[in-house]
Amino acid sequence: MALSFMVGGGAANAQPTIDLSAYARLPEITQVRISPNGEQLAMLTGADRSEMRLLVTSLNGGPAQAFDASSQDINDLLAFGVNWLSDRYLLVSYRERTRLPGAPADQADIGRLVVWDLEEGDYTEFAPNAQIEAILPDQPNKIIVSASIARFREGAAGRNRGDGRYVEVNLYEYDLDRDDYRRILRGTPNTSNWVLDANANPIARQDFSYEDRWLRVFRLDQRNAQMVHEEDIAFDDFGRSGRRIEARVGNLVAPSADGSGVWFAELVDDDLMRGSLFDLQTGEIQSSLVAPEGFDLGGFVTDWRTGAVIAASWDGRRRGYTWFDDEFGQLHQQISEIFPDSDVALSSWDRDANRFVISVSGGQTSTDYYLLDRSSGELSFLQTQYPEVPQDRIHPVETVEYRSSDGLRLWGYMTHPVDRPLENLPMVVLPHGGPQARDSYGFDFWAQPLAEMGYLVFQPQFRGSDGQGDDFVRLGHGEWGRLMQDDVTTSVQHFVEQGMVDADRVCIFGWSYGGYAALAGYSLTPDTYRCAIAGAPVSDILDMMAWQGNQPGGVGSVNYWTEYIGDWRTQRDEMIAISPARNIPANAPALMLIHGREDFIVPYEQSEIMRDAVQAAGKPVELVTIEGDGHNLLFRNSRMITVQALHDFLMEHNPPDPR
Repeated sequence: MALSFMVGGGAANAQPTIDLSAYARLPEITQVRISPNGEQLAMLTGADRSEMRLLVTSLNGGPAQAFDASSQDINDLLAFGVNWLSDRYLLVSYRERTRLPGAPADQADIGRLVVWDLEEGDYTEFAPNAQIEAILPDQPNKIIVSASIARFREGAAGRNRGDGRYVEVNLYEYDLDRDDYRRILRGTPNTSNWVLDANANPIARQDFSYEDRWLRVFRLDQRNAQMVHEEDIAFDDFGRSGRRIEARVGNLVAPSADGSGVWFAELVDDDLMRGSLFDLQTGEIQSSLVAPEGFDLGGFVTDWRTGAVIAASWDGRRRGYTWFDDEFGQLHQQISEIFPDSDVALSSWDRDANRFVISVSGGQTSTDYYLLDRSSGELSFLQTQYPEVPQDRIHPVETVEYRSSDGLRLWGYMTHPVDRPLENLPMVVLPHGGPQARDSYGFDFWAQPLAEMGYLVFQPQFRGSDGQGDDFVRLGHGEWGRLMQDDVTTSVQHFVEQGMVDADRVCIFGWSYGGYAALAGYSLTPDTYRCAIAGAPVSDILDMMAWQGNQPGGVGSVNYWTEYIGDWRTQRDEMIAISPARNIPANAPALMLIHGREDFIVPYEQSEIMRDAVQAAGKPVELVTIEGDGHNLLFRNSRMITVQALHDFLMEHNPPDPR
């Protein structure tokens, strides 16, 4: 389906707008990676699943190679990750929708790993449970992996009977040319993790026992293992029968660049995630605060050549880094000064650290990729993710602070039309999904087309959102439809009080939990909104929890939601009070529901329940069904249908220019 409409903004919109399909399409390129020899780029390209290709281009004028994202054997797969294993081999991660008895609708999405041989133009399936531990620059046909294997304590007889089975996580050298594994070190049934040094020698192993409640760290010297740390595991009970593991030493990630220890993420004061160093010689832990106050550590950046951690990263209001490698840190700083309004990432680099792929997101970009050649000092533009969106139609994104009704300091991202003054604008408030998730700075494929239509868009980071510590997450527990929703409502009031927004022209739109928040705004505070749009929403909590409990692994999910929302089995009245389908207001605003038919996270029936309840109350409602797609809208066609539905509904019920 192609969108052909052009959205006009009236006299207040001086510049012509562009076709909204430019925003709705999937990114033109993702996962841009440079080869170890610095002579090739690999990327995923294609704005639709049917067009998706693994593209390998030469930087020296050679021919490009394009491989289908699917073939006879890897059929109906969606590629989402690319990494070089050597100049000849690429590891591509796929997501496959397959039949899985016992899963919702007997289908599920599972991951598959494929090694592409660029010389032969063919691929082999990689072990699905394998994890790459090291790439060997001096042995380009080999990598080090860890993988779990099944063993039987009683040999062949036990195997035939199916008893005595246990799992080891072993360390292997994998020969890419021969598709062959050679075991380096044998783990134990309790082994959960390995750590290798810059020469790909194993230096540490972690073992973990859920049953006996302990965690141990072993220093490795050749084949000898010496335990240097042991701690008892505690469990934090949640919900009715849920249990969360509490350990000080989490998953050891990789050695520090100076070899002084191994980095891992540590939960400090049961609140914020921080980076810490574990000393393999003494077993001591040295905490290092590598994220600013109030935000969690996001992850670590490792150098593929050595496996060492060279930086820690986090998502504050903008993406931030603490660099442990001065050369990389200075390079990042220099490039960031060229793009002061954008977040800069060193996406990949060659063996000599001469050629880099640079990712630039936010500011006047939809995420641009550049090639840096340090020997020549040249920074060359490669491609942008949304090439049909010109820079002058990328709408500004800013952070805005406000206070909740109970005085909590909150903030969020405001996207506003580039060619309209910030006064008396129509508004779409856009709460994120999760709800234990968050929005990030930069181009948002929902916010940008809405701003192009003429709306101020605000994405509130309400209590319960992720990235600001566990205390902030816990503030959202038990607050569905209550204080979490109030944080969304007060954001609207803030913009009205500032004179930026017309109080009579506000709509709420969200997806997943954001869809629930849209329905909660519709049912609980209908006077705030002129219209509501709910994508893949939960509408009836009692029905949703009953469905969830019947899914494979559903008990754990129900325990989590019991902690977050409340106990639906003992607090029925409270759950009914915050279920939008059971609270259709007399002054209900206009409502549109959008839902993928194959949604295995929030079932399509949740939108049907809401539609039926609204119709029974004699109120207007529209249900847009996305056929052949699920919860996350993985297809361009799905996004285009959704954006057009948003446009048509908003033009009718909350037009950007008063009428």
